[in-house]
This record gives sequence, C-alpha cells and structure tokens, in this order.
Amino acid sequence: MNTANKIVASIPLENIWTDESELPAKRIAYLTSEDIVQLLKKSIVHFIVADVGHKLQWIDKSQCFNFWKQEAKPHIADDVAKIDLATYVDNYAYVASQWATQGEAPIITLEKFH
Repeated sequence: MNTANKIVASIPLENIWTDESELPAKRIAYLTSEDIVQLLKKSIVHFIVADVGHKLQWIDKSQCFNFWKQEAKPHIADDVAKIDLATYVDNYAYVASQWATQGEAPIITLEKFH
C-alpha cells in the first residue's frame, strides 16, 4: 500500500504509518502529561500528530523536547473522558497514547481534537 499520501480519516487511530509503509505497531496505553514527562526523562521519543484530514506529522526526534514544551504540553488532555476545548490554548487538545513497535525510541501519538 502506498502510504506517502495517506491522510488521517478518523480518530482514534487504528494504526500508524510513515511515507514508506504502515508500521507494525499497537497502542499500548493512553498517557497523561506526567506519563510523558517520565518517558522524556528516560529517552528521546517520537511524537506523531494525528489530525483528521491531514497526513501524520512526525516530529523529528531532535525536536522532541522543544515540541513537548512549546506545543504539546499545554494541549494534553489528561482526562480523555471530559475534554472542554474552551479550556485549552487556541481551543484544541491532544489525546496522547504510546505505541509499541520494534523501533529504537518510544512512539507517542497526539490525536488532535478541535
């Protein structure tokens, strides 16, 4: 399957992919802000932003800490059962989850709600 032009059709994601192929990955847990901080203390992570109607946005590993501080942290929905977009900067929030894969760095998807 050609995934170079694949867009996010719905959230929650059922799988994740790169421009080259689908990844053999599985969601293992939803994460809070504190969970992400603990993962970042251990290693660099891959962040992926999933926004319906757009391609998956892979954040370069070298930018993971800056991306976390400047973009992701203020938008993480810690209580996914109750997301009030009016309480978030610019009225959007991310639901974060970790995916298991054979890769070297943990993968955290940020599914965007707006």
